[in-house]
Amino acid sequence: MLNFIFMRINQIFYLTIISLLGVIVHAQEKSLATLINEKDAFLVDVRTEKEFNQGSALNAINIPLDRVEKELSQFQGKSNIILFCRTGKRAEAARKLLLKHQIQAVNGKGYLFVKSLQKENLMDRLSYRTDKQTVSVIKNGKGIKQVGVALGKGAILKKHTTDVPAFLVMIKGEVRFLINGEEILLKALDTYNIPANVEHELIGVEDENLFILTKSKYFQE
Repeated sequence: MLNFIFMRINQIFYLTIISLLGVIVHAQEKSLATLINEKDAFLVDVRTEKEFNQGSALNAINIPLDRVEKELSQFQGKSNIILFCRTGKRAEAARKLLLKHQIQAVNGKGYLFVKSLQKENLMDRLSYRTDKQTVSVIKNGKGIKQVGVALGKGAILKKHTTDVPAFLVMIKGEVRFLINGEEILLKALDTYNIPANVEHELIGVEDENLFILTKSKYFQE
């Protein structure tokens, strides 16, 4: 009877350990989207140079499949290598070539698939300076332009006008918006329609002030 009890206890203990190990392994696995968006992601487009120049994923470099083994030094020491091409076939071939040289890589499939999983953070391109604004273009198309603007405390976006109407969305902090001899205090999540050809100025109030500005000839005043 005692032997049976001990056997059951051991069996339960063993199953518990296996379950916990499974949870740990699962927790350590990262999705492709997570890998692509990590700071150390090394994105390699293994298509031809001509294909690459027609468009690729953000921050990717081009090492065509037929040059992978000649460019091993570029892969060595990298811990998060993601390969991609048009459909994933060449990426898989490149992955196997690297594996022959003990270099681990992930097949990210097609370049459009990789692009669909990428995100950006505005603050990777902006900083909160106190002497002037920093600006990063988010989107720029026909008849419309969108930028992110960061101001440190006391930083001034000097008097200027916009040739078309603009729409401001305050994301973080506060700014003093000076227009027509008056001052408007814009706080986080406030929005404001900026009229065309009217001089205005912005001054950062807090240490970190961030807003998004969209200009378009299609906006109605």
